[in-house]
Amino acid sequence: MCEEIWRGRQLNRHDVNVNFLVIAGVASMLLFASDCILNSEFVFSVLYFLPVLLAAWSYSRNGVLVIAGICTALTGMAWALASRGGIDQSSHAYHVLSIVAVWCTALFSSQVPRLQHRKGDLQNQLSAASGDLEASEEKMRLIAASALDAVITVNEQGSVTGWNHQAEVIFGRSAEDVSGQQLADLIIPESLRGAHHDGLSHFLKTGHGPMLNQRMETTAQRVDGSVFPVELSIVALELRSGYEFCAFVRDISVQKATLAELQDRELHNRVLLNSTAEGIYGLDMQGNCTFANPASAALLGYGDPEQFLGRNMHELIHHTCADGKANPQESCRIYQAFRMHEGVHVDDEVFWRKDGSSFPVEYWSHPVIRDGELIGSVLTFIDITERHVMQTEQLKLKVKLQTLVRQRTADLDQTRERLELALTGANVGLWDWNPQTSKVYYSPTFKSQLGHPPEADWDDFAAWESRLHPADHASAIACVESYFARTTQAYKSIFRMRCLSGSYRWILAQGTANFGADGKPIRMTGVHVDITDQVAAEQELKRVNEALAIANEALQESNEELQQFAYVASHDLQAPLRAISGFSQFLERDYRDALDERGHDYLDRIVRGVKRMQRLINDLLDYSRVESRAAPFQSVSLNDIYEDAVELLAESIREADAIVTCGELPSVDADPAQVSQLLTNLIGNAIKYNRNQPRVQITATRQPDEWVLSIEDNGIGIDSQFYQQIFDVFRRLHTRDEYAGTGIGLAICRRITKRHGWKLHVTSEIDKGSKFCVTIPDSPSVPNRN
Repeated sequence: MCEEIWRGRQLNRHDVNVNFLVIAGVASMLLFASDCILNSEFVFSVLYFLPVLLAAWSYSRNGVLVIAGICTALTGMAWALASRGGIDQSSHAYHVLSIVAVWCTALFSSQVPRLQHRKGDLQNQLSAASGDLEASEEKMRLIAASALDAVITVNEQGSVTGWNHQAEVIFGRSAEDVSGQQLADLIIPESLRGAHHDGLSHFLKTGHGPMLNQRMETTAQRVDGSVFPVELSIVALELRSGYEFCAFVRDISVQKATLAELQDRELHNRVLLNSTAEGIYGLDMQGNCTFANPASAALLGYGDPEQFLGRNMHELIHHTCADGKANPQESCRIYQAFRMHEGVHVDDEVFWRKDGSSFPVEYWSHPVIRDGELIGSVLTFIDITERHVMQTEQLKLKVKLQTLVRQRTADLDQTRERLELALTGANVGLWDWNPQTSKVYYSPTFKSQLGHPPEADWDDFAAWESRLHPADHASAIACVESYFARTTQAYKSIFRMRCLSGSYRWILAQGTANFGADGKPIRMTGVHVDITDQVAAEQELKRVNEALAIANEALQESNEELQQFAYVASHDLQAPLRAISGFSQFLERDYRDALDERGHDYLDRIVRGVKRMQRLINDLLDYSRVESRAAPFQSVSLNDIYEDAVELLAESIREADAIVTCGELPSVDADPAQVSQLLTNLIGNAIKYNRNQPRVQITATRQPDEWVLSIEDNGIGIDSQFYQQIFDVFRRLHTRDEYAGTGIGLAICRRITKRHGWKLHVTSEIDKGSKFCVTIPDSPSVPNRN
């Protein structure tokens, strides 16, 4: 500190010396110039300069005066000596002027220390004020830097002059980046910038601003363009250079979100309170109502829950017990419980309505604790009048059920007796097993099945297990264990048991068990049925089935051989028939004129016989090929099949002048060639077996799960006794002279429908016509579709 004071004094002294030197130099130059002009004596002029120079380096008023006096004496002596040297003595005025100049300089110099001291005081005051100002500025800078709000200053032009740390955090811009930029372009949303500029212009013109010196909520914009809510206050500062504006900005996004969440919760709670059917109200520590929902007012006969607020709810609705006795608040379980920081649940008390009536309630009271301090309770209640009615009805029903149970028990005893009689008659044994104790009840029939007397001493599981056939023991026990492990839904087992005679009987055991909460069986009951005769019958049936399978296989082989035989025979017959046909044609062509009438008759018979034989062979081949040369099933349009059949029968239709009509037919899965043959045969028969103009109608009718294809004619009809015979091979109802044919066509039709899983049947009336129907299921059972 002392060093700083010494340095200050040295600095002040240097300043004083400089000032005095300037003054002395100016005075000396003036004197020197005057002397040169007036007297032209350089030596004496130097004497003027010396006292001034000495005075300039003086520090005390007295010293200056002494030096000035000495200088005056020296000046006088100098002038006296000069007069002796021949210098003009008439310049006395100049001598006087020199003396006055010296004394003026001395007097002026004597005031310099006082002025200098005053200057020092002023400099000290200025330094102190400057330090205070710097300290104040530093304090304000630290306050702005540590403020939790953004502190922003702008000038009259709207340019940023101040930007604290919190402003950097909130807006994402550094102070260096925003300095000197327009505030509106940085943080004010575009929609508000016009209002900002208008407000600033209005203030600069009028000195009034509606947004100054108050808190308001608005929105601001971050560096990423996102807009968020802020709380803003603006202060105008009037400085020498003009106005500056200081804005305090607080980000209230979290507060807004929290407020919105609180409002949502409040709305949710209000909706819950208003929508629930339960009455809910709150109590303070004195038992006065703090809130209530509409349901509580409705249950208690009040129109508005506001009527409860501030009122003592105990005195209003809980003042009297169900038996009419008073219910003091001190003994009220609601009041006692919440004051003990405990909840309470009560379902045997009543509340009183506004009209004085009471109703039974069930209520729950829970204490409300805030910051560890009990402030009241919340009570929820419901009207249980209907429950009481139901409980009364349940009590009546219980008595009725008990009576009914006793009656049913008696009936059950009778039924059990009847059941045992029935089981005895049916030779079915009963058993009742306790797996926990291994004790078993065996009915008399159970014992008699094995040839034992009813009084045989059987009472445990071992009595059953020890009589199992050794070969069946493991499987019988495993079946029981599997049922107990719940891996099977029901207990059913077949095994052999040893009789008293040593023989074995086949037994079918079935039963069901009751399981405890731990999953273990606690009781199992069931029956034993002697199925020895059934097993023997099944074994015999199995033997017969095996024999039948062998016979069926042999029959299948025979059928295949017959088909092969028919095919080979038909082919072998074709060659001689073709030869006979050829030679017959040669005879008719080459020797017709050589034959007499009888010869021509024989030749015609040969030709007709050959043609019939060829038709018969072809029909036999078609019949055998239904299975041997069948094609895989595919989707077939019966409309297309009908068109093909009509085209094949075009000659017959034209010759008979037949009328054939057809409705819309479906598509089915079938062998196209065989279905075409089926439809051609049925339509051809309808045309052939007719004495009048043939009329044939084909229709398809939809039935549940099937189609029915009908071919109906107006022909000669069929006697009902021949409905089945007409489908046999070579079965004819008329002579060849009446109607041509081989008697195989309908047999082929039956075989085709059988292969497809369809059904073919006929209905007819003599001289009125016949109707052949083909039933086509949606999902036929076809063993060989491919």
